[in-house]
Amino acid sequence: MAWQDYGTIFEVKDLMPWARSHAYVPTALCLHDRIRVFVAFWDQESRGRLGYVDVDLDNPCKILGYSQTPLVEDSPSGRFDCDGITPLSIVQQEDQTFLYYAGWQRDPDPNIRYKLYIGLLIGDAHAQHFQRYSSKPVIGARSPTEHVRTGGQIVKTEEGYHCWLATQKGSHSETGKSLPIYDLEYTRSDDGIHWSNDQQAVFEHQKNVILGFGRSAIWQTEDGTFEGLFSVRNWNGIYTDMLSSRSSDGVTWEPLSHKGKAFHANDTIDDQTSICFPSVVKQEKRLLMFYNGDNFGKKGLRLASWNL
Repeated sequence: MAWQDYGTIFEVKDLMPWARSHAYVPTALCLHDRIRVFVAFWDQESRGRLGYVDVDLDNPCKILGYSQTPLVEDSPSGRFDCDGITPLSIVQQEDQTFLYYAGWQRDPDPNIRYKLYIGLLIGDAHAQHFQRYSSKPVIGARSPTEHVRTGGQIVKTEEGYHCWLATQKGSHSETGKSLPIYDLEYTRSDDGIHWSNDQQAVFEHQKNVILGFGRSAIWQTEDGTFEGLFSVRNWNGIYTDMLSSRSSDGVTWEPLSHKGKAFHANDTIDDQTSICFPSVVKQEKRLLMFYNGDNFGKKGLRLASWNL
């Protein structure tokens, strides 16, 4: 059994002035009549703004529409998300929707380049309208040198909210560009708003091999365990593999595997050299995986499926 790749199902090419390219970090939510895939569309200055692409529940290659305006206004200069936002994870409550996002703040220091922390948008039950919970991140820096604490995949269970996030452990210069080194770590919250500063290591970077772990897809199975597709960033800054693993508690995971539900760039139907940022939707007889291809999803939104 393997993923069936459909390639790019929605191309982003000069859709609007605020959406010139990219369907960056797709984050999918099943609604009663469609799947809404939240993305960051990029303008010509590489600033991401929150939008969405709607696809058909039965035929997810069929596009039903897309957002005509950004879902939230730009933040004022100086705030943690003043230079753009990227969707990360979405949790539906009974009467509202939590959408977690990465807030971008550019930094003039070439060794830092940008800071990334996790903010929260609160929307209605139908995920139509959103407002910022706060002008500050809900998961922010714990020290002056922690510039990256982001990429969170958040899952709500009976025990509370679980978050797997990238946490900076240093920096590395590849071809003259400084890139953050980060591990994947775990933290939790009782209400999804107030998060512990205590974190436990899940997967660590490996010098000269793994630079870090981007936003990954983690879901709970019917027996209560966790399964994940982990977006692995190579030492040169390129993502070529989504590796699979399982965990009974969300903290201790089996070794990352190239087998099982793992997905690789050479599995794509059009010879992508880079794949990253999966978002998995569980349906009765299949898993749908929305993801990014070359150049961090510059061409648009991609899709693959796995029959159960």
